[in-house]
Amino acid sequence: MELLAPAGNFQCLKAAVACGANAVYLGMEKYGARASACNFNSENLLRAVEFAHLHGVKVYVTVNTIIKDGEMQDAIERAIEARNAGADAFIVQDIGFICELKKRAPDIVLHASTQMGISNAYGARFAEKLGITRVVAARETLCEDIRDIKDKTGLEIEFFCHGALCVAYSGNCYYSSLVSGCSGNRGKCLQLCRKKYFKGNDSGYFLSAKDICLVDKVAVLRDAGVDSLKIEGRMRTPEYVAETVSVYRKAIDGVSAESDLDRLKRVFNRGDYCKAYLLSPTENVIYSKVQNNIGVEAGTVAWVNAGKAKINANIELCAGDGVKYLRNGCEIGGGLIDGNPTGFRGDVKRGDEVRLTSSRNLESEIEKLNTNIPVSVSVSLDTAKGAAITLSCAGATVTVCGKDGVVKAQNKPLSEADVKKAVGLLGETDFALRDVVVNSEENIFYPASLIKDMRKRAVEELRKKLLDEFSRKRVSCNNSFEMPKINWLQCKPSAVFVQVANSETLPSIKFDYDYVVLSPRDYGDFDKIASECKRLGEKAVLNLPVIARGGDKEILRKLKALPWKAVVANNVSHFEMFDGFSFIGGTGLNHINASFGGTFVGSIEREKLGDSLTYAFGKPPLMHFAHCPRRSEGKDCKGCSGYDIRMKDDKGAYVRFCRVKEKYCYGVLVPELPINNISVANSGGMLLDFTYATAREIEAVNTQMLTGCEYSLTCTHGNFNKKLQ
Repeated sequence: MELLAPAGNFQCLKAAVACGANAVYLGMEKYGARASACNFNSENLLRAVEFAHLHGVKVYVTVNTIIKDGEMQDAIERAIEARNAGADAFIVQDIGFICELKKRAPDIVLHASTQMGISNAYGARFAEKLGITRVVAARETLCEDIRDIKDKTGLEIEFFCHGALCVAYSGNCYYSSLVSGCSGNRGKCLQLCRKKYFKGNDSGYFLSAKDICLVDKVAVLRDAGVDSLKIEGRMRTPEYVAETVSVYRKAIDGVSAESDLDRLKRVFNRGDYCKAYLLSPTENVIYSKVQNNIGVEAGTVAWVNAGKAKINANIELCAGDGVKYLRNGCEIGGGLIDGNPTGFRGDVKRGDEVRLTSSRNLESEIEKLNTNIPVSVSVSLDTAKGAAITLSCAGATVTVCGKDGVVKAQNKPLSEADVKKAVGLLGETDFALRDVVVNSEENIFYPASLIKDMRKRAVEELRKKLLDEFSRKRVSCNNSFEMPKINWLQCKPSAVFVQVANSETLPSIKFDYDYVVLSPRDYGDFDKIASECKRLGEKAVLNLPVIARGGDKEILRKLKALPWKAVVANNVSHFEMFDGFSFIGGTGLNHINASFGGTFVGSIEREKLGDSLTYAFGKPPLMHFAHCPRRSEGKDCKGCSGYDIRMKDDKGAYVRFCRVKEKYCYGVLVPELPINNISVANSGGMLLDFTYATAREIEAVNTQMLTGCEYSLTCTHGNFNKKLQ
């Protein structure tokens, strides 16, 4: 089982390599989903790849954002440049980019990013058709679906085992983008989910997810078919990388210790961890009291006096350690330890909980990590055979001969100590001296400068051999690429689609439309959906849910028996699951370039009109959730008929958290104010989404559509005519 570590900078790369990672993933300066990380330019990417390969560690490069048409050529060229620098694979999201890159470089190795939202075997099979060899399963993927992917495809499976959990379903968060133009799908997320929200008289971090920790589930993941355990954290510290890699290395090797969980918490711990959805499809993942690192339990406050707090510690606290103080689970202060009693900031009182959030000793340990490769050296000095030096490490051996012969000493003979001094400690190279063996005739002479020259040439030869041997083991895809064939719905350019939760909304729509997109609140209510499909006839289109896991798939397969005119694909899995139907690409596919053509509803992140259908009106899902808000509040499913929760952010803007049900209960976050771009879209095809519209909003759209007047209520325009960051 591979252990895959984040490398947000060169220090983190070294920590990952030194502590036992088999592979690292890192980003280039552009097109990576962590734009704020210290990403790698062409020069230091080459250095990073060579450093990793010398240690037998693979390098995967992230090109896992959605890409505009004007960026496509540059993105392809940068990926090919990184491939030529030795990158072993690329983690990708954008379907158009995948197709263009495979056309240009069919042998390039691609891994489907978690941003593609693949959580079942249908999505994995579609990824195979794109020429992808590994799928980074969505964090929401159930254990049973991991097994199904392994059984039904030839793909490797990579799975996040530790780190931050995006509360939104993988690859389907548009909140940051529509609020600010800074797109999480382009690496610029403002992390609005980590903000405080207000719900009635309550306030808290109601959208802030705990971190994942699956260190005790490594055997379960291995048995399910996971090939690579992935640690999240390209924005985190070298200490975090070193500790998480060390702990998971032990777990993979079967030598875990009880103290390992505290080691993980010490470097970063949001909410005392969760298992995400591996074993429970609607797991409570929210920690509403603190949105950031709460570290590991360290003791309590004994007393406070004159700006100092005396701590009753249950672990060792040292000068320079970072601590936070919690009361009833909420953060009320913090500071650096400067003794005991110690100074602090905030409203700290007797009895408050103390949490260690950073360790100065650990930082010092990580600064001293040695990544040089241990080398054994053998020096042979013989008047008949001449001089030679042999370097051996990691199964590789090189021998370099001296340029001049060995002679009998005329004055002072060369001693063993002289030879070892000339060999040196291999400083300022990628290697460290393990031991030196000298095989020499007695009473001979050979210049120390020539021994140093042999050593220098041998080091270069060894370095080259290690890189060459690693290069020979690299995997490539030799198949020619062919675009997957999809039966797109053929409709007139000016087609009007209206989307509703049920047909009861239709009598209130007064203008003409061509198709009705049914977006049920409960996909399991087969009889009602079948009745509405029959009533709509040739206009009936089914909007497929973004999430389909476990028992959800049986619900959707049942709906496949109905005579839909077309279905709206919001996840790549739908192309396989509903094979044989006509398709419209939905907003869940986030289509912003023309490289994967078809009948699409353009991305709600789109900054200008394109050839796609325009999302002209509606309250689009800002996020899709796999967790249940009732469970987050300690409630159960008994008596639940759904929810529609109104929340306000710190700037007074309202959003709603609504239920969508399949086999399991899911949620969507929608804005209270609709997007309205009817006036710029009325010359082409459009989608008018009334799923969450009020009666007043529908009537205002009627007036606009029938008279051409401006929309009379408050609305936004999304990203239209703004620059998508």
